[in-house]
Amino acid sequence: MVSLPIIKGPRLQPNQTVGVIAPASPVSQSEILHGLRLLESFPLKIRLGSHLFAHLNYLAGTDQDRVSDLHQMFSDPDIKAIFSARGGYGSVRLLNKIDFDLIRKNPKILVGFSDLTALLIAIYKESGLITIHGPTLSDLPKNKNWPNLSRLTTTSHRPQIIFKQGRIINKGEARGILLGGNLSTICSLLDTSFLPSFEGAILFLEEKGESPHRLDRMLTHLLLSGRLDRLSALAIGQIEDCGEKELIYTLLKERLCGLNIPVAIGLPIGHGVENIALPIGLPAVLDTESMLLKIEESSVS
Repeated sequence: MVSLPIIKGPRLQPNQTVGVIAPASPVSQSEILHGLRLLESFPLKIRLGSHLFAHLNYLAGTDQDRVSDLHQMFSDPDIKAIFSARGGYGSVRLLNKIDFDLIRKNPKILVGFSDLTALLIAIYKESGLITIHGPTLSDLPKNKNWPNLSRLTTTSHRPQIIFKQGRIINKGEARGILLGGNLSTICSLLDTSFLPSFEGAILFLEEKGESPHRLDRMLTHLLLSGRLDRLSALAIGQIEDCGEKELIYTLLKERLCGLNIPVAIGLPIGHGVENIALPIGLPAVLDTESMLLKIEESSVS
């Protein structure tokens, strides 16, 4: 999947320091207050990015401000993990400004989802770092988001995730490197050097707030790109606020049933009530008969 050897951040331990950054859209202190309190109760010490609460139209400060915070967190030896405040839009604007050598020399846990998919995927591709698709600070207090994330980042836990209210499109079992994230963000990375090969991968996708015809357009874009032709398996997570559920299922089935691989819907990741943390870049097994995704390695060293 990547030409560089895989690296992992050290596991997180109580009383260590973690950083919080906003690589995409602006965030207020009130939006992340409960998430910060959860981290502090672990207990963890918190270091806020210098530009965390910056606001420049629809971005959390200038591109240079946001990439500067990312670099500062990776270069600071006291910071053991980096959490994203929220998603929105803007991460993709940072990719050609990131010092991937810096990240490779200072591996640590990086967590985010939604628009942060761009960072997670690109950093994995360009540095070999296993990144974590998981809740932002604004989503951390929901349901079991923090317990799931803390197990993944503080222990050798290898998740076995059941597809809640899952539905099978294509039956089967397959193994591959786990890649994925937000559908629209992944589409924005097509034809760039920051998207790794999907050959032999298990791909997972999630989305929120797109109309059915836009979902159709993005799925068709992926199909026409050829990126899905040599997948090992495909898992669809939560598709939220995109239209009536049965209509979305019909659309997904029509677009994806032609793939000659296991395909299932209902992975509990994304913008819904529950967002189970998943590593990007580790081997996994998807079994659509038992509706189970199993991660085969620990996400941390």
